Amino acid sequence: MNSKDRVLRAINHQQTIGRNAITFDAQAEVYDLLYKYFGIADKNKIKLFDELHCDTLMLAPATLVFSPEEAIKPDIKKSIWQVEYKSTKTDTGAQYNEICGCPLAGKDDLSDLDNFKWPNVDDLDFSNFMERAKNSGDRAIIGVSCWGAYHTASFMRGMEDILLDFAMRRDYLDKLLGYISDYVLAANTKMLEEAGDCIDIVYMADDYCSQSGCLFSPDDFRTYCLPYVKNMVDLAHKYNKKFLLHVCGSVRPLLPILVDAGIDMLEPVQTRANGMNPIELKREFGKDICFYGGMDLQKTLISGTTEDVENEAKSLIETLGRDGGYIFGPGHTYIQIDAPLENILTMYKTALEYKI
Repeated sequence: MNSKDRVLRAINHQQTIGRNAITFDAQAEVYDLLYKYFGIADKNKIKLFDELHCDTLMLAPATLVFSPEEAIKPDIKKSIWQVEYKSTKTDTGAQYNEICGCPLAGKDDLSDLDNFKWPNVDDLDFSNFMERAKNSGDRAIIGVSCWGAYHTASFMRGMEDILLDFAMRRDYLDKLLGYISDYVLAANTKMLEEAGDCIDIVYMADDYCSQSGCLFSPDDFRTYCLPYVKNMVDLAHKYNKKFLLHVCGSVRPLLPILVDAGIDMLEPVQTRANGMNPIELKREFGKDICFYGGMDLQKTLISGTTEDVENEAKSLIETLGRDGGYIFGPGHTYIQIDAPLENILTMYKTALEYKI
């Protein structure tokens, strides 16, 4: 069984043969740490994924976030959505792009939306997807063209304004999400038409939740977000692809709605968030959703012992992987540099060796 077969069996809720499906992603500093450990001098991602037995590979256009011409200062870049980011280093030494300018913050008139310089899907280039997929080692290919409409809108407006839009400026909110979701649908269509032959899964990140609960009510989600999510799911299924939705935090109140919308997969399964107990998730939604992620990055991976990491990895695979429906990996997409190397290695060694 190759990697693609293993992942597709998991998504189709069939027990994988030999071991559970595995995914990996991390911040750049963690990649560098692992390249050094495995002696991969050329920093070849596929070689690293071979070492970790990672069954997936995500492909994105170079202009997913930034266009080459959009740098406005040496340490500040502007995204294709005109959001300004400043290069920032954390206490742990990790380098991030921190939002420092929201182009629609304080611009509350509908005319501000009509006059905005919206990105053009023609700038998206998927021409290298086929070659990269061909060299992926039979991995399941996850294609991403852009983020979801709410996720993007929160960056453009800033969190205070976007949440006030839900409460007080609903016409504005509806129009804003409409503009963005039109782009998202067109971008995904372009990706599937130009590179669909090499893609197995369509990915969209759209964070509606905090650690403690939803950022707005399920009713508001149904009104403003569900229509475009359903459009994206239907588009993926039209091209015979699976749909992977990324939502951090306490997404459980939205899961019945998302199941009805037809999503196939949920990332990242943040188990320390409210309502995200793996046993309950599997019992209530395991027949409908393939869970993707799960390994706790908030405590276990960064401060637990290798035994703690091994036990949690086994528990997740046993709970979520039984009868298929699970792809093991980090529970917040990107492993951070504060995770000890020995814990990361234990995580992936356990996933490779543990059988159910």
